[in-house]
Parts: sequence; structure tokens; C-alpha cells
Amino acid sequence: MNQKDETFRISMRDFINGPYIKCPKCGKMSFGILGIYDHQYSRRCRDCYYPHPSKNESSVVVQLPSLNKKVIYLDQLCISEITKFLNPLTKAHQAGKVDHFWGVLFGKLDELVKLQLIVCPDSDFHKHESLLAPFYDGLKRIYEHLSGGVSFYDYETIQRFQILRQLRKWLKEEDIRELNVHTITEGNINAWQDRIYFSMQGYQSQDLIDEIRSNREKVADGIEKIFNRWQMEKNKDFSYWYSEERDAHARLLASQHVQYMKNFLSAAFGLIPFHVGHFLHDMASTLFFEIKECLQKSGIIEDQLSEKLQEFLLSEDFKNAPHIVISSMLHAAMARRAALGRKRFPTRGYMTDVHIISTLLPYCDAMFIDNESRSLLCEEPLNVEVARYKTRLFSISNRDECLHFLDEIKFQASEDHCRAIREVYGDDWPKPYWEIFQGKT
Repeated sequence: MNQKDETFRISMRDFINGPYIKCPKCGKMSFGILGIYDHQYSRRCRDCYYPHPSKNESSVVVQLPSLNKKVIYLDQLCISEITKFLNPLTKAHQAGKVDHFWGVLFGKLDELVKLQLIVCPDSDFHKHESLLAPFYDGLKRIYEHLSGGVSFYDYETIQRFQILRQLRKWLKEEDIRELNVHTITEGNINAWQDRIYFSMQGYQSQDLIDEIRSNREKVADGIEKIFNRWQMEKNKDFSYWYSEERDAHARLLASQHVQYMKNFLSAAFGLIPFHVGHFLHDMASTLFFEIKECLQKSGIIEDQLSEKLQEFLLSEDFKNAPHIVISSMLHAAMARRAALGRKRFPTRGYMTDVHIISTLLPYCDAMFIDNESRSLLCEEPLNVEVARYKTRLFSISNRDECLHFLDEIKFQASEDHCRAIREVYGDDWPKPYWEIFQGKT
């Protein structure tokens, strides 16, 4: 098949968009938006190119109001159903089996993103879960579109940050750095978005996809065994399982570190086949290295580092890391249900849901999650812990509340804010991007 070479010529004119106002130099209604930056935008004439850099004409830059966007996390089910609703190439769309709610939800989310009122950061969970789906490119298109270039750090990094902050509390350091949504994300949450964003289409290794699928199956099989145990232990209560889960985190990290060291030494001495993974620090080993480094800086001598490390791992400060508290509560709540007679195993994505919620909930204004996770978080005492963070929880079971929440955000926008939106983007800008998959194959 012959391919025709095509040449595209791009000039500065192509990057100047409306809304247009009267040019101060040539007088034409062609003084448009050249670029939108974090807190300002610039104008240039599409006809005379005023202000032109080669003529030493000063740039026309306008400052924009500060933003305070709501952070909303959308779980993979939400991204998947929105994609099916919008993408005519998916089987569910063609069969007419997608709930109209997902179209309504996308319309409100997209409008609020364009109004610079919310941001829906993507995460490594989105990337990994999307790789297992038959329409990866479509999923990626949706979660990147709604994220506005903002991504959460990978969950292990955020968990390390939480534990290291707890370590500094344990050491009674002063001026402990606050851990908030701005310190665990890439990209400026409260930046005004440009009209154009770039997305890289990276190579998706089949080995990576197979590894993600295999690990998920192993974890799911492990959860089934644990669930069977929970069903048998009817004499145990929530407090018992919560305490057991909190204690288990330190043991798990220690065992992971020991396994890493065994693999590292065995590979180094040629006792097992070489694999690059044997020489890359895992989360536990990286964390232990950072903990010892902090202990040394606090004045702990070399001979006492291991003892102090162990002491910290057994402390209440360690166990009070947000992801440890929340994940332990979720497991304890599931154990309580099993002991009370639940027969059905947790879904195969249960552990992924636990990782997402326990890691990201403290930093979100709202989360759209699956029905079961939300119902667990609404039980006592989990609801008390969630209330500490003031995070709104939505799922299919309270979909109307979710839509009302989004309407409230729009209603609360000031007239000055709306005026700035029209000034920078134009009157039609907030219209949802229903054609996002138009012409896509």
C-alpha cells in the first residue's frame, strides 16, 4: 500500500485563537489569545502580529485571578463507562448498553474542568487498569482529558511520604512539612489550562501487561483465602481485625525487604539467574534506607539504627499513617461482613480499590468509587475517619447526590470568575466535548 507524504506548514497565526478584541496597532478585531499560562495569558494580533518580538514591542500579558479547584478522583469504572458512552467503536456503545447517567456525568465534569473549577487527576491505577482493557487508547484519552495534565504520584511514593512524615512526628521534629494534594501530584492543580495539551503514545510492553494481570490474579486468590479465614472466625470483632491489620504492615515491609536482600545477594554472587529487578530497590528497601537516613540526621549513631528502625515500625506513629489506618479499617469492615455471614468473595479488583482509597482519599474533595467500597466507608467507625478529611464519597448508589454536588460547584462560581472565563476562552468554551472520539479509530 502506497503512502502519500504530506507536509503541514504551521505558523504563529495558527496558535492565535479567539476571543478576539480590537488590535491596538492595526485596529482590526484580530487581537486574540496567543497562550494561556498558569496565572496569566498573552495576546497577539492574528493579522499584524503585534506585539512582534523582532520589533522590540513589549508583550501584552494579562494576569488572571487565583484559582481554588476542587480535586475529584474518578475510579476506573467511571472512566470505563464514560468511554463506552462516548466512543462509538466500543461494543457496549454499539449495543446500546451504556447507562445515560455516564453521559450526564461526563457533561458536568467536562464543563467544570473547562470552567477551571475542578480537576480530576489521573493515577498509576488508571494506567495499569487501562492496559488490561480492550480499548486502552480510549480510556487514556478520557482520563487525560479530565486530568488537565495533573497526575498523582504512584501510590507507593505517596505511602512512603506519609510514613516519613510520621517518622518526623515520632522524632518530634519541628516544622514538619505538610503533606497535601499539591505535594503529591505532578502538574499545577490551580493553573489556568491552555487550550492545547500534548499526550505521548508510549510503547505498551506485553510483558508489563502480563505481569499486571498475573499479579492481580495472585492478589485476588490470596484475598479469597483470607476471606475464608474471616468467615470462620466469628468470635472476632472489628477492633481485633483492625489491630491485626495495622500490625501486619510493619511485618509485610520487613519481609519484603528481607526478600529483596536475598534476591540481591543471590544475584550478585551468581547463585540465581541475572534479572535487573534484583538490583532495583523495591518500596520497602527504599523506605528503610530513607528512614535510616532520617535517623542519622537526627543524631542516631550507626550501631543503633536498626534498633531504632524497629522501634519506629512498632510505634503508634507508624501505624497512624493515613493509608495504614484507612486500609486496615476497610479490611476489618470486610472481615466483619464475612463473619456475619457474607458468602460472596470480594471482587477481583478489591485490593486495587483499597490501595486507591487508602492512599488518595485524604487529598481529595470527592471520590467516585464502586458501590461496595462506598458502603464500607459509610459504616462505623469508618465514617468517622472519612469525616476527618471531609471527602465526599459517590458511587452509582448515590448518583443523584454526585450530580447535585457538581451543580453546586458551578453555582458557587463568582461572576468575576465567569467573566474571566469568557475573556480567555470565549462564550462557547464550557460546552462538553461530545466529539472527543470523532474521527478516532
